[in-house]
Amino acid sequence: MSTLYMIRHGQASFGRRNYDRLSDLGHAQAKLLGEYCRGMGISFDAFYTGTMQRHLETADRFFQGFSGEKKPYPILTEMQAFNEYDPEAVLKTVIPVLIHEDPDFSKDVETMFNSKKSFQIVFEKAVLRWVSGDVQAPGLVSWEDYSGQVRHGIAEIMKAHGSGKTVAVFSSGGPISATVQKALSLSGTSAIQVGWQIINTSVTRFKFTTDRIMMMSFNEHAHLEMKQEKEWITYR
Repeated sequence: MSTLYMIRHGQASFGRRNYDRLSDLGHAQAKLLGEYCRGMGISFDAFYTGTMQRHLETADRFFQGFSGEKKPYPILTEMQAFNEYDPEAVLKTVIPVLIHEDPDFSKDVETMFNSKKSFQIVFEKAVLRWVSGDVQAPGLVSWEDYSGQVRHGIAEIMKAHGSGKTVAVFSSGGPISATVQKALSLSGTSAIQVGWQIINTSVTRFKFTTDRIMMMSFNEHAHLEMKQEKEWITYR
């Protein structure tokens, strides 16, 4: 059997014009994870990543810590299958439906970018409705299709590295949730709710063969806990 490490990106730039960049803390989290894996004596046979900036920056900082800042870094294979779903498209499509059903919901929508509580209420309700499949629109990828793309990417890794290998994937909460869903046969709703617990630069591990995948651990973040400072534990 082989082992798959699915690594969530470091803290991104939430609330900034370009979210798809690591914050200073995100860079530090990723480098710390690399140092931790090097200290644990973990060796990898292959590295994959989504194509988003925050994935690539996380991989780069991880390699910096993992290699002791020695170059060249390992070969990194980019796959769109490990990109995050489009939350802007989900919110744009689903929010009007929710307001139509409950006009009072507009109060949280109006303050969602000034209040973390309102943002969480709006985001969670909209995403859960999207995952249910009840709301559809031209150009909006369904959760079923999205998670299917992730599963296809995982299947490619399983086919290529199904025996005695250790593989790392730098990705986001959505692909990790979809992989957990596949491994545990969860509903889409349960999978996305699990995904909201995933900490930046945490590791979720799976065991796999060419045709089976099983979850080994979830949301490991000992490298952050060792700092003994709550500021290192982030979710966006």
